[in-house]
Amino acid sequence: MARTTAKRSRFTAVAIVAGTFAALLSGKAALAGSFQVNPVNINLPADKATAALTIRNADDKPLSVRISAYAWTQENGVDVRTPTKDVLATPPIVTIPAKGSQVVRVGLRNRDTSVERAYRVIIEEIPQRIEGQAAIQMVLRLDLPLYALSRSEGKAELDWAARRDADGNVIVEARNSGTLHEQVLELHARTASGKSITLSKEMGVVLPGSARHWKIGKAEGLAADTSFKLVTKTAHGESQENIVLERR
Repeated sequence: MARTTAKRSRFTAVAIVAGTFAALLSGKAALAGSFQVNPVNINLPADKATAALTIRNADDKPLSVRISAYAWTQENGVDVRTPTKDVLATPPIVTIPAKGSQVVRVGLRNRDTSVERAYRVIIEEIPQRIEGQAAIQMVLRLDLPLYALSRSEGKAELDWAARRDADGNVIVEARNSGTLHEQVLELHARTASGKSITLSKEMGVVLPGSARHWKIGKAEGLAADTSFKLVTKTAHGESQENIVLERR
């Protein structure tokens, strides 16, 4: 396996959620509002009890949303979500006036700052009943990561491996033995002949003490039992590692 190390990085972004809808077969109108949330990556430092989210209503009528959460882990290389009451949102349900905004604070009931924990925070529009109007309302839903950070500075340490499964598909695995999550943005392969092959542009997070799989497909340019250079692009930059495509 090859290893790459990344240090902590915190950043804030704005997600704009809006709907574009085609005509429905039923012939009814489709209605939806729009809202913005900042930040879209929620980091809860060990020395803070809560993190603040700002939800802005971009519509010209009031918008109601509810906030819920799931515990987020990874098993056998895939994401697993489990309903949890550990995450507290204040307020959990809010109505935002037209063109207005609301600050929601998110925290944990029980906090272990010795390790990083991950959750998914769901912000979902509550459908409004429209009297006397034949319409289908499309509900907007935003799915955000929440990282309850440890008190130590922490780092991610990714070990990479690749293999072909029984169907001939290439599986690329990242296993994180570090104490901080890592966000992988792109995966590319560079063969011994210098040929570059794009493996994946699917963003994925590798949680601490966990592994994540990318199912690539046939990737015909890669031969089993031969080495290639894996080029990974993460939130911290680009790295390269030599790995062997194992035959399984």
